[in-house]
Amino acid sequence: MSGQDDFFLRHTAQDRLIDYWWDVDANDARRAGDFYTADCIYQMLEHRMDGPAEVDAYYAYRRGRGARLVRHVLTNLQSRVVTAREVSVKGVLTVYATDGAPVQPSAPPILVADNEATLVQEDDGVWRMRLHSITALFRGGVPVLVPPRP
Repeated sequence: MSGQDDFFLRHTAQDRLIDYWWDVDANDARRAGDFYTADCIYQMLEHRMDGPAEVDAYYAYRRGRGARLVRHVLTNLQSRVVTAREVSVKGVLTVYATDGAPVQPSAPPILVADNEATLVQEDDGVWRMRLHSITALFRGGVPVLVPPRP
């Protein structure tokens, strides 16, 4: 694989992960399920979601609670091409969040975590996450929102 191909694949996957977080933050995650493969696993802290339907259900639960102001800030990105159709991306995820609409008082982040994702290019040409994990490093302030256990 050429250096240009490697660069293109790594940055395509990184952009897709960034687009996901923008959908979560600016669009109330209304397209979140579209970012995952049918057989995906999303491990968000202690909460595991299998498949895009469970991801969509989580975000529907979140929207149903009312306004939530959140920003997921993804930094220090590293990516590695596994194959021409699979790229691993990792970075530091810093989360600022509280219930309510803008403008809220400034506060420290509620979470600093490792964010790792394996993105694959599916037959329709779209890159989707097959594996996505968020592992907490620091927590505090407003609790991270996870759905109640059934």
